[in-house]
Amino acid sequence: MSTGATVAIVVVALIVLALIATLVMRGDGTGGVGSGARLKHRFGPEYDRVLERHDGDVKATRAELAERVKRHGDLELRPVSEQERERYTADWTALQARFVDEPGAAVGQADALIGEIAAGRGFPAAQEPEHFDALSVHHPHAVHGYRQAHTLVDPVGAPGSAAPQKRQSTEDLRKALLGARGLFDELMTESARGTKNATERADEADEADEADEAVVEHDAAADEDAKEGGRRGALGGRFAALSGGRREHDDADERP
Repeated sequence: MSTGATVAIVVVALIVLALIATLVMRGDGTGGVGSGARLKHRFGPEYDRVLERHDGDVKATRAELAERVKRHGDLELRPVSEQERERYTADWTALQARFVDEPGAAVGQADALIGEIAAGRGFPAAQEPEHFDALSVHHPHAVHGYRQAHTLVDPVGAPGSAAPQKRQSTEDLRKALLGARGLFDELMTESARGTKNATERADEADEADEADEAVVEHDAAADEDAKEGGRRGALGGRFAALSGGRREHDDADERP
């Protein structure tokens, strides 16, 4: 085999190895949605919850979340109509008022109401195993509070009248209701932003983050240039003063 052919084979092998290393570093070879950093940024607290459930296994966590995105990222979600928004808002106001006297029942109503809204929007029904997985793809930072409320109510109770599985403190119920309110608000206001799927919204969020980082880096560079310019100006001033002083001294020596 000629020397040229040997060199060509070595070069091709190095390129292949470099590509493999790049894919591995980006997370299980899935690139985009499967990259570890992107998944962690996208899912936030949901990423930490899944990581804990997998006993710290990062690879298993990434695989599960990437699979969720593939299954539910392109859901066609129906916006909430103005009439529905008014009715749901009135229902939420009523259950919040009920919390004062019947906190457990109020949390049960909140759980049932959010399940109804989510199903109406196009998510899997609350009774289906994919319900929380789909919500976590589209609302990863708000699903935790809803999940907490869901665990505090009796899953076999009648909708709107569920009671806690066991006696819970009023403070726990209050936190659960506040957490569930976060998802309720997102489900109500999302229609105003249109019905883009989760992948499109995540891409836009990543682009916005990159733009913010670029602005920060630019500002930092500008500050550094300003500081450097100030230092140069100060040094130049001192140099000019010294030079002027020398010239004045020399002129004085030359004068008779």
